Amino acid sequence: MKKIICVFISALMVVTSTMTMFAETKKDYLAVIGDSIAYGLGIENKDDIYGNIVANERDYILTNDAVNGYTTTDVLNLVEKNNKAKTHLKQAETIVISVGGNDFLQLRNNLDFTEILEVIEKGKDSKMIKNMLKTVKQNLRSIHENIRELNPKAKIVLQTVYNPFLGQSDKFTELLCQLVEMFREDYTQIYFDEAKTDSNMVIADVEKTFRTYSNSTGNTSLVQNDYIHPSVKGHRIIADLVEEAMDDVHKASWSSVQKSANALVRLGCRMFE
Repeated sequence: MKKIICVFISALMVVTSTMTMFAETKKDYLAVIGDSIAYGLGIENKDDIYGNIVANERDYILTNDAVNGYTTTDVLNLVEKNNKAKTHLKQAETIVISVGGNDFLQLRNNLDFTEILEVIEKGKDSKMIKNMLKTVKQNLRSIHENIRELNPKAKIVLQTVYNPFLGQSDKFTELLCQLVEMFREDYTQIYFDEAKTDSNMVIADVEKTFRTYSNSTGNTSLVQNDYIHPSVKGHRIIADLVEEAMDDVHKASWSSVQKSANALVRLGCRMFE
């Protein structure tokens, strides 16, 4: 009789845990924040933008508060001060962040040819590079903290940032590309380090995929004619990376629930021994 009761309680605990899992994760909103990549600059059909692709394929209601030109500082201001964006983040079950590319692009506006050569000569000892890495790291941490204050339970997908100067042929941009490549690994590591601080945050490694993208014309290219923003094909690939990351972070949550359920089963059985 005790064995029958134990089996019944075990089954009940598993079913209850499973129902709780679905009740907690089956929400409707996907929030996207960030820059022009997340906004979908240059993409005519909004259904081809990766946020829309993910929302359509995963049956989410999409809110997209990405803004063209936004740097990490701008996105930090958004999550701190923009009430509409804050509401969207609060209600989201999953949040996707694309930010950091415009911090690179600012180099194009802030440095002239001679200054770029000077920075390249100094390498990682350059004060400008050190300050840039420090600012991005601090901003990313603050964005993360603000989101967690608004929504402690959301699953967060953080995209890494590819070099926006790859593939361009003029000498000035080639130097910018060389400059970014000097600290690209350190820059990317900031994103991975931030994700390690949160079990419900995971990386979509866009940088790794786009690092060797094709710049040929037509459907083979992952970027548009400006060499910066993803093409329709590029958005499709980012959508796949985001969905894969979403699966990873949700799978981790499911494993946690399974472990909790198993612990409850063992406890229930011991009570009737």
